[in-house]
Amino acid sequence: MKVRYTNMASSVEAWLVKAEEILDASGRKIVGLDVKYDKTRESYNNKKKPTVIQLCYGNDVLVYHIYHADENCPKLRDFLWGWRYIFAGFCTAEDKNVLGRAGLPVHNLKDIQQVWRDPKKSWKRTEGLKDVARAIIDPYYENMKDGFGKKEHNMWANAPPLPEKHLEYAARDAYATYEVYRRLDVYERGFFSLYKYSEKKRSRDW
Repeated sequence: MKVRYTNMASSVEAWLVKAEEILDASGRKIVGLDVKYDKTRESYNNKKKPTVIQLCYGNDVLVYHIYHADENCPKLRDFLWGWRYIFAGFCTAEDKNVLGRAGLPVHNLKDIQQVWRDPKKSWKRTEGLKDVARAIIDPYYENMKDGFGKKEHNMWANAPPLPEKHLEYAARDAYATYEVYRRLDVYERGFFSLYKYSEKKRSRDW
């Protein structure tokens, strides 16, 4: 993965400009999206705020420490609200609410939890990202959350720079989210093509 960590709006804008160039030239315009918060719980008068926003396309990941941003980034707002891209997230309801309150509404956000469930665990109503990534990408992701507990999650609002452990965790979350949705999208379109063209029209059965 190629990771850019920053709290500077100019650096975010430069990353987004490059992302738009690549995405606009690609067939499937998918962006992985994840959000970290400043607290694990919130109250009516003390709402959660975004501390870190992660974006991913291909092997490129942006880890934006927005809690300590030097200034607002209008380019990010336009990017998230644009109609051209599919933003893939995991358990997205809270992310959408937190970003919306921060003036960063997401226009086309898809929740992987609403798209796919492990057929071997159909009895489970929801699964974690590591479970889905393990099944769709690689068994390696079974341990992607290990060693990262409440103490570590409470550090997202700390002054920059974030510890290396946090950068790796944030980047891995964003990449796994992107790659899971990208693969599911490929599978879905592949299955659709089988139904669209009957067996008689296909010259091969493999």
